[in-house]
Amino acid sequence: MFPKSYNNCHLSVAHWVLQERFVLFTPSVRLRTVWMARQAQSDNVANESSFNQQYGGNTMTKATSKKTSGPQDALELLKSQHDEVKDMFDKYEELGERANVSKKKLANEICEALIMHTSIEEEIFYPALRETSKEMEDMLDEAFVEHASAKDLIAQVQEGEPEDDYYDAKVKVLGEYVSHHVEEEEEEMFPKVRKLKLDLEAMGAEMAARRDEILATV
Repeated sequence: MFPKSYNNCHLSVAHWVLQERFVLFTPSVRLRTVWMARQAQSDNVANESSFNQQYGGNTMTKATSKKTSGPQDALELLKSQHDEVKDMFDKYEELGERANVSKKKLANEICEALIMHTSIEEEIFYPALRETSKEMEDMLDEAFVEHASAKDLIAQVQEGEPEDDYYDAKVKVLGEYVSHHVEEEEEEMFPKVRKLKLDLEAMGAEMAARRDEILATV
């Protein structure tokens, strides 16, 4: 349809365009890909650095052995531990997808804090309530069941790695379990405990001593 010379010219132009696309554009794409990879790595390093600045050393030991202005009664001690663990879960949510070292470190410290917390509740706090109030038995039974569910997830998180399927989901669900448990304790159980004839200051001192014993073994 077109003159031969036109076709040859057209093919030459097309060939030149293809060459130029390869020479000029392909490196650009490659450079952009490399830049994106480096940017992602930089973001990950920033996440790791931010985590280490805020949580250098053993987070759980620092948080749960934090000095207070004076002795805490049993409910104040438990409430402070609730708040500290919540902060740790919040920090986990802020970590980037690839911050696996920081995730594993913080997840383990969350688990250790929860193990310590459930231990002092089950060894000291709950038995004292059972001895004092028959009306709280159903609530305490539910608390033990909730602890058992949390312990199962704690074991899975401790045994797993951030690269594993569902690891982040397990940490998130564990946080939801803990949040529900804390809400019931603080809004339903603690107000009732305040009305009981218990020496909460003496109990708080006993629980703090047991806490320190557990932390010393971590």
